[in-house]
Amino acid sequence: MGVLAQAFALVFDPYVLWVILASAAFGLFVGAVPGLTATMATALLVPVTFFMPPVPAIASIVTATAMAIFAGDIPSCLLRMPGTPASAAYTDEAYALTKKGQGELALGAGLVFSVIGGLFGTAVLIAAAPALAEVALKFSSFEYFWLVVLGLF
Repeated sequence: MGVLAQAFALVFDPYVLWVILASAAFGLFVGAVPGLTATMATALLVPVTFFMPPVPAIASIVTATAMAIFAGDIPSCLLRMPGTPASAAYTDEAYALTKKGQGELALGAGLVFSVIGGLFGTAVLIAAAPALAEVALKFSSFEYFWLVVLGLF
């Protein structure tokens, strides 16, 4: 439990919180513009994060990506154009709700389920990380080679 307390202390540092807030605003802007994706937000943030300490850098990339994916729902509801590819699946339903005057329901549902999915994914990652780390420590040069080759595709 001490490790989780240290992790929370790192995340709730004022500088990290400021970086998270700025990254959320950046992700909101990128995700709300149709054609700009969460991957593009990450690619645009990487040069900035080179000059940051590791914790704020990772927090900024994760925050901007998550916010950009959620913000893709905004043009889906208002313009019937998915802001990000993740929003394409329910664009027609969200736009239909907006035409009925229930746009806040569509955006609220997107927000709630985005948060639930993010929290569930984080919990699974926290639970699976020790086992994944043990497997990764057993990698030899052959596994690293194939990991890199498969990462290219």
